[in-house]
Amino acid sequence: MKPYWPERPRQTLRRRLLVFLLAPLAALLVISLAADYHIAFDPANEAYDHALADDAAALAGRVHVQGVTVAVDLPPAAEAVLRSNGKDLEFLAVLGPAGQLLAGDANLQPGPTMPGALPALSDDSLGGKTVRKASYLLETSRGPVTIVVAETTQKRKRIGSKILAAMIVPNVLLILATLGLVYIGVRSGVAPLAHLSEEIGRRSPHDVSPLPKGDVPGEIEPLVNAMSTLIDDLQAAAMAQQSFLANAAHQLKTPLAALQTQLELTAAELPREYRHRVVNLRDATQRLSHLVHQFLALARSGPEADIAHERRPVDLAHLLQENASVWYDRALARDIDLGFEPESAVIDGAEWLLRELLANLIDNALKYTSPGGQVTARSGTGEDGRPFIEVEDNGPGIPEAEHQRIFDRFYRAAGSPGSGTGLGLAIVKEVVDRHDASIHITDAGPGGGARIRVSFLPRR
Repeated sequence: MKPYWPERPRQTLRRRLLVFLLAPLAALLVISLAADYHIAFDPANEAYDHALADDAAALAGRVHVQGVTVAVDLPPAAEAVLRSNGKDLEFLAVLGPAGQLLAGDANLQPGPTMPGALPALSDDSLGGKTVRKASYLLETSRGPVTIVVAETTQKRKRIGSKILAAMIVPNVLLILATLGLVYIGVRSGVAPLAHLSEEIGRRSPHDVSPLPKGDVPGEIEPLVNAMSTLIDDLQAAAMAQQSFLANAAHQLKTPLAALQTQLELTAAELPREYRHRVVNLRDATQRLSHLVHQFLALARSGPEADIAHERRPVDLAHLLQENASVWYDRALARDIDLGFEPESAVIDGAEWLLRELLANLIDNALKYTSPGGQVTARSGTGEDGRPFIEVEDNGPGIPEAEHQRIFDRFYRAAGSPGSGTGLGLAIVKEVVDRHDASIHITDAGPGGGARIRVSFLPRR
């Protein structure tokens, strides 16, 4: 026995595509945010750098050579203006030719500079804070003087955060909108597959027409064509099997009837002590003839048979009345009270198939009912508005566990009386399926027995 492994739920095509697109779109979001951030932030950062460089140039304008010394004309008011920078802290330092501090903050060190060039900008750390500084080398007659102006980066970070916040919302919305459009597009693209699945699910087991292509995508069309070809092949194989079975049964039917007649004539002419042997042979021939008839009925009622052109209005009450006399002799021979309760109910169906259905239901009931029992066949319209044929008996009943299996071909429940073939109720089920009807088994009542009801669709 093969070990059972529970099948993992399969991912839908929509989910696969969305998962496949999610990673690239997330990467695209990050790249887009980075690009937008730099596009928006770099000009603002450059403006702050220009302002910082201007402060360094302004401070350089206050450096003077007085005799042999270099001095910085930086009154407190001017220094306050240079240090005023909103929420950021600004630092400044002027270093003489020998590197001595002429003015400003002693802990502010210059960055790399080049003589005669514009102020050089660089990042540094001062007092545990990140600063941006501009270093300028001023050439004087007494040697180079280095001017350094620095500021913390709070306003730069603040404007960067504002830019990022302004960019992230529309970018995220754009990605979500893209995913939504992709989902809608994929859903629209696979909708024909869902429609095809529903069409197949609604199909009757007897419908062997080609699958409709409709607006199925071109990638799926080969699959639909292959399925239609498979259906055609299965139909051809089933029809060949049906034809063989019907021909074989038909070829056997006539010789068996002739053999049965000859055996009856022979039995009448033989002495009494030999007659029972011929009678047993005749009974066996009758059972074989009945089996052949059932094979023929099964072949003609199978799903391969096309009965659409044979459907006619059939009154179920008339069907019961017309076939009642066929079963009375057998019921009397077994001392069974066979009754009919016909109530008019008209359906569209193949009358010969409905006759087979009724015959097999009554035959099954008579077979399982003990002498002295009762069998009742009735027709009418149920509370649900559906026409029905029903056969009820007070035999041993049918266990609930057997309700589905008794319709299998050649299946006979344990302890079944007689020498049945197990085909009668299989034929009933085929006829039920051919008419898109339903069949239900219930207990006949407290005294035992079974009630089998076949419910048909109302006429349109």
